[in-house]
Amino acid sequence: MRSLLYLSLIIFLVLVSSFATPVANAQSGPGPTIGQIQSDPGAFLGRVVTVRGTNGMYIDRNKFLLDDGTGQIVVDPGPPWFRQITIAPGTPVIVTGQIDRMRSGGIDLDACRIETPGTTIQIRDCSFSGPPPWAGGPDRHGRR
Repeated sequence: MRSLLYLSLIIFLVLVSSFATPVANAQSGPGPTIGQIQSDPGAFLGRVVTVRGTNGMYIDRNKFLLDDGTGQIVVDPGPPWFRQITIAPGTPVIVTGQIDRMRSGGIDLDACRIETPGTTIQIRDCSFSGPPPWAGGPDRHGRR
């Protein structure tokens, strides 16, 4: 009788977890890979995505290459005068942002949130409605 109760409990837990897992993954699961984005950038332009990888290297004072093993993409967190981002190369990073065209013709990931182990950097609202908080330049509030 006791073994039947344990068996029933195990079957119940397996069934519940099989139904619950897809819902949890749908909310917090991985986004597209960089390779997928690069293979069809037109399908991702303007979309907000979450990409996991590592900080490959800085390519200027604030932009860095995110590498997920399938490719690399430039992460643009905005101008350094607005918010300087410092993440050591090789650090695991989760970046949420909008796929955008760069002036050079390629694509980049305009970051709204960057997560590293132990730190979350909220740059702007991830709905990307309205101008970015740095619009108007460093003197936008009459500072000199």
